[in-house]
Amino acid sequence: MTDPVFVTSTVAHSWEDGLIVGSGRVGAVVHGPADAISVSLSHERYFLPVNPRPDAPDLAPVRESLREALLRGDADAASRTLSRGARATGYDDSLIWTDPLGLCATLTIRTPGGVVESRRIIDPLRGEVAVEWTDLERRRHVLRLLAPYGSESVLVSVEADSPSTSSIELGLGAGGTTSLDTGGPDGSAAVTASVAGGDRGILEATAGHAPTAVRAAVTVFTGTPWQVDAGVTRSNVATGPEAALLFRVDVSMRSDALSVGVSRGLPASWDDARHAERRTRLPLTGASLLDLAGASSTTRTEDLWTSARAGDDGARRRVVETAYLSGRANIIASTGAFPPTLQGVWQGTWRPAWSADYTLNGNVQNGAMAGMTATGTPELTLSLLNLVLPHLDDYRDNARLIFGAEGMLLPSRMSNHGRANHFSEDYPHLFWTGCGGWVLRVVADAVSTTGDRSIVDDRVWELTEGVLRFAETAWIDVDGVRRIVPSYSPENTPGGARVPLATDATIDVAILRDAARATALLGRARGDDSLDERWARVLDDLPPYRVADDGTLAEWVTGPWSENIAHRHASQLYPLWYEIDPAFAGDGEAATRLRAAAVATVRDKIAWRAAAPSAPPGRMEMAFGLVQIGLAAAALGDAAAAETCVNWLAVEHWSPTLATTHDAGRIFNLDASGGLPGLVASMLLGSGTDSLSVLPAVPTAWPRGAVTGLRARGGLVVDRLEWSPHGASCTIRRLPGAGWLAPPEGTLIRLPRAATLLVDGVPTGNHRLDIRERPLHVDATWLPV
Repeated sequence: MTDPVFVTSTVAHSWEDGLIVGSGRVGAVVHGPADAISVSLSHERYFLPVNPRPDAPDLAPVRESLREALLRGDADAASRTLSRGARATGYDDSLIWTDPLGLCATLTIRTPGGVVESRRIIDPLRGEVAVEWTDLERRRHVLRLLAPYGSESVLVSVEADSPSTSSIELGLGAGGTTSLDTGGPDGSAAVTASVAGGDRGILEATAGHAPTAVRAAVTVFTGTPWQVDAGVTRSNVATGPEAALLFRVDVSMRSDALSVGVSRGLPASWDDARHAERRTRLPLTGASLLDLAGASSTTRTEDLWTSARAGDDGARRRVVETAYLSGRANIIASTGAFPPTLQGVWQGTWRPAWSADYTLNGNVQNGAMAGMTATGTPELTLSLLNLVLPHLDDYRDNARLIFGAEGMLLPSRMSNHGRANHFSEDYPHLFWTGCGGWVLRVVADAVSTTGDRSIVDDRVWELTEGVLRFAETAWIDVDGVRRIVPSYSPENTPGGARVPLATDATIDVAILRDAARATALLGRARGDDSLDERWARVLDDLPPYRVADDGTLAEWVTGPWSENIAHRHASQLYPLWYEIDPAFAGDGEAATRLRAAAVATVRDKIAWRAAAPSAPPGRMEMAFGLVQIGLAAAALGDAAAAETCVNWLAVEHWSPTLATTHDAGRIFNLDASGGLPGLVASMLLGSGTDSLSVLPAVPTAWPRGAVTGLRARGGLVVDRLEWSPHGASCTIRRLPGAGWLAPPEGTLIRLPRAATLLVDGVPTGNHRLDIRERPLHVDATWLPV
């Protein structure tokens, strides 16, 4: 790519159109007119305690009748039974929402003089944004922001080319509108705030009441006096050619935040701030860069995307490059102690879409976290453990109350507890059981790409055993088959049915099979294989995958449930998203039939979206559904289908500010930011425990290119991978400390077509390589077809 700094002139009327900066722990959204810029401030821990937190419903009185209804194919009766049982434990028919990510405060920078013209600048690699404008007197102004990575601060610079005075205001803020309001109480009603002045501006926001109350403190250090007026604290500052204002905003959840009396030091200049940020952020944002030989003469995002939509191949490749860069940057900027929520670490409303929570039936895994491991930052995935490990007792309660089982049942949605209480007749999330096994896969991939055995500590192992124990005790035996009853395939309803309740969702069967493989790897890291035999017994009794009557991969492996391909999720494709399920591998008749069914599913899902490729009421809904389809396509070697998903994501789910949306062009959301880099990486590199697939699904529209810093299982790093119409080359090494992952017979290198192979310049016919810490350079030259 050329210099990755971009410009947009689109006006940010809403916070959802704002520029974003984030430190991982705090976020700032910059929006509004240039002479009255609003900065919405948020913190990764500031979830407003405005919703009830009951235990999961105790379904013991209705459990057997619910199962009997489903086993005879009567989902309506099962749903009525669930409603009756839930009401008996104090639930009504409404969804209990997770607590929403809150808005801590609003900083407003007002500059007199009006606006003649303005533009906004985004530097995703360095985590910096700016607003530049000219006022009615032709004075030029610049506002710059960055959030030092890992800190609880935002740095702001206000500059002018002639003397000017700006007013800096700090208040709670009313919270902006949102393009989707999913209901629940208005968070602003639960928040009280106080402001203070003096040598700094201070706002303390408290939400809820003891013992669940949360408190955020925002402190602004400008070096000027602050005055309090009507719930706002304000300071007037002078700027000019020799007097740029550089100040810091702290956003903290510490109980002693307001007692901090001395400002931490500021950098001497904005250039010094940038230099410091290079040391912390660039190793992450620069860990993997994509070059598809994209071509465009503009850095203006509106023009670039317009050219891509018009069919300019070079512009489209540049858009994919830019989406890869900015998507990774967005995820890094919103990953701190915890992974990104649906809206990362950014907020501008009291009633965010879907509470801006952690939706764990796909958004977190196929969206926010999809590219973390593969694109060079596997350490970020450990944030998921910080989210799930504090709530192990909640998971035990879920298992006992809902299924009458032992072990742990993780919920489909979380923010600040682990209780499975978010459900309704239309969304029976409490019966989706795959979250625990999916978490184990994420952790196993972190271990297998880094070689770091210390990840598998006692708490991780406790979770691992809990997931297995649930699998051993929650399912019922029907004619010698272990059945998942009730079951829920997120968030789909079988064709022709009124309600989503069913049996044996394919994704849950696939996750169980995958969790056994993940556990074996985690146990190997720990030196404990005591769970392997138990998993083998669970797997022996599971129902097999099924091909549906329409030739697609069945979304429910048993029962009378018809396919419903016209849906945003593609959960039945889970067996192809990570290490390919052995049932789909090899040349046997059964595996070939399953792969053909998966190909048909990919084809039909794409065709359904292509019939109306726009936001609802069109079918371009939910970005991570495209990631699910594309990952499967890449695993199947269907480069054209994978490219279709990439292009839809990049062209239709990116905004002019290089943030991303849930649907095509609407609802601020991070799923595409994480999902697209993960999908692109899967097209360029695949891996198993003993193999590396080079260029498994590169489309003809990408005839040449390069990518740096990809990671693979086995503790492998592909420092650089290049390809052209004539061949490919890559530099591969194994990380220090990952030797225990090396297969004794060597790592098998899989290529997309027949080729001659050079390893460090020496011809070889052996595709199994002994890869160690010293980098190997592998060159492949394609043979004539």
